[in-house]
Amino acid sequence: MISRAAGFAILACLFSCGRVAEGTKGALNKGGEIAGTAATEVIEGVATGVEKSWSIDVQLSEALVQSGLSLGKVVVEGDSAGRSNRLILYLISANDFDGTLQAIAVDQQGREFGRATLPLRMETGSADFHTIQFQSRTDLERKSRVVIR
Repeated sequence: MISRAAGFAILACLFSCGRVAEGTKGALNKGGEIAGTAATEVIEGVATGVEKSWSIDVQLSEALVQSGLSLGKVVVEGDSAGRSNRLILYLISANDFDGTLQAIAVDQQGREFGRATLPLRMETGSADFHTIQFQSRTDLERKSRVVIR
């Protein structure tokens, strides 16, 4: 009789342990899912904050605006040495344009620290990305400004 009772006790224990293990596994999976979601939100928030604090102000001259050019997305890229000296502009043209753009980089104190040119030919209604490559010593700093004329 004791051995039969012991057998039932062992079976009950094994059955309970399996249910506890499954319950624990489910809880851990759910906890991991919540932690992963929270971590993703934190990373996205940090990335957005960094993007805002490192953004530069790019402005087209009034003459270019009057000629029908407008500016879309702006991206700063680095060269192989890690310097942020490549400015990617999405330009939109309401009119035909054929000329050379000159980009002038200015720091927070208003001091010029780089110039570059971009030969540009656009047809009415066209839009595309264009790259302005500054010299290797120009490192477009956070909160700097680039004026394109």
